[in-house]
Amino acid sequence: MLLVRSMLLSLIALTVPPYAMATTQVLQGKIELAGQGDAPLRVWAMPVVTTDTGHLIPPSKPEILAAAANQQATARVTTRKFSLEVKGDRPYCVFAYADLNDNGSWDPATPEPFGWYATEPAGSYAIAASSPKSKQLSFRLTAPHTMPTESQATEGGRITQIKGYTVLQLSGDAQLRGFAHGKLLADQIVDFFRFYILEDKMKSAQEYEAGFAKFLHSHFNYPAEFVTECEAVIEGMKASGADLMVPELNREFSLTDLYAINGYIETRAMRSSCTQFAAWGERTADTDVDGGMITGRNMDGEIDLRRVTVSHFLLMAVDPAGPGQKRYVSMMWPGFVATISGINEDGFYTMENAGLTGPGPVVNGLVPFSWTMRESLAKLGADATPDSVQTLVDSFDNSAGGCCGPGCITLFAVPYTGQKTPAFILEGDRFGDHIRRAEDVAPYVPQAIAASNHHLGYGVSPTRPGKVFDKTPSFSSLWRYEAGMHKLDAWYRIGRPIGTDEMQQLLQTVAHGTTEYSIVTRPNQREVDVVVASMKSEPWDAPYREWTTFAFDELFTAPRVATD
Repeated sequence: MLLVRSMLLSLIALTVPPYAMATTQVLQGKIELAGQGDAPLRVWAMPVVTTDTGHLIPPSKPEILAAAANQQATARVTTRKFSLEVKGDRPYCVFAYADLNDNGSWDPATPEPFGWYATEPAGSYAIAASSPKSKQLSFRLTAPHTMPTESQATEGGRITQIKGYTVLQLSGDAQLRGFAHGKLLADQIVDFFRFYILEDKMKSAQEYEAGFAKFLHSHFNYPAEFVTECEAVIEGMKASGADLMVPELNREFSLTDLYAINGYIETRAMRSSCTQFAAWGERTADTDVDGGMITGRNMDGEIDLRRVTVSHFLLMAVDPAGPGQKRYVSMMWPGFVATISGINEDGFYTMENAGLTGPGPVVNGLVPFSWTMRESLAKLGADATPDSVQTLVDSFDNSAGGCCGPGCITLFAVPYTGQKTPAFILEGDRFGDHIRRAEDVAPYVPQAIAASNHHLGYGVSPTRPGKVFDKTPSFSSLWRYEAGMHKLDAWYRIGRPIGTDEMQQLLQTVAHGTTEYSIVTRPNQREVDVVVASMKSEPWDAPYREWTTFAFDELFTAPRVATD
């Protein structure tokens, strides 16, 4: 028995990592929190995994959110100073939030201020090593503003609530629309920039200023109307009286920062997990779509820890002045003059997924692809074809002849009235593009098409199977396409048509906890279904939540409110 016990102890000593055998280390720091009186704080440390090659893997967003929702995982402190005793000598990251209702769980909807130890402004969570008292691990807790709940109006615009969603209604020329947008949502525009663009996407105020901000001025060719509307947004923000200071940059929000919001897809420094589907004709016969067009889209990857891409989700109903300009609805966030998700009054639909890009130099004369998409919504109608879309897209080509800098996969669709190609996908990058039609690639299902985040036509060669520009697409993009494709195949074989319920099922099938919002459109009926993720401290499961249906015209009407 003694021999067995001795062998067991020896085995434990060999298999337990050294840090697990160590005693403890103490992480000490100070938390800054403006206002909020004596609100209790919740602080916790999370271990960083060190791989065999020495690579450090910080905790994931779902892991952080799970800890923030677990009272047992956090320490309650009533002063701004903290001291955490943690096991082992492994590296840790430190997080905290102000528990305003003292319920032991972080509530993003309140919103409760949240933060983490970082080594630079807008920086990601950094390793907090054990240190003497003279070296405190200081960081600040912050929270975004809430969206307006009461209707407000000014010349050219109105902010209101319809069926529980925030709707920004804009009308008039670029100057009027922009000024109203900025005046009504100044605080929320700054929020989106600070907490998504700087903190979640760039992860560094310094890198933003030295890199992306300069790139926005050195390599882009901004159309005149885009510039006019953006400049008017800034004027409106200043006229609102809101505090436009961006603490991480030690300056006020600027035109450059508005360009960064509208051009955020031009960097692709994010997880790209969007998926889209369209079906029509025989594929939708005998359903609520009645043989018409239906589209579905998961917007994935814009998943900041503070959840501003959920709380600040915005339906923008735009009625642009000028001959030939069509009303359209954009599903984006405050500050977007352009869009990557929208449908217009004729039922013309377009939404973009991130794509891959071929090798080559940086090019000049870039036009934000979000503006190209906005122009298609304002100018194209139910009679749009692959050729007419291609012509519009080509009018915004850069110096190398491409339409979108980082690579894009964009679905276009119109109401189905018997035409040959009512839905198709534009695949492109900064050097060129290609239109993919239904049945060009698997699934070879008539009158249905799907897209994830890898090209299937542009940049693809039969001599390089499984590659796009000699790159292997991400596992996420491959499995989402495969899962959606096989569901479409199976439904086709058993004769099951695709209506709204089936489209929602498709979007659920390809979701994996990173979907901040989902959209289903029925262009023939001019209807839109919208759903967003919850505001709880949990992953983002938008397509599993409760959907809300809007008639297109419904988003352009609202109770009258006094204008200023």
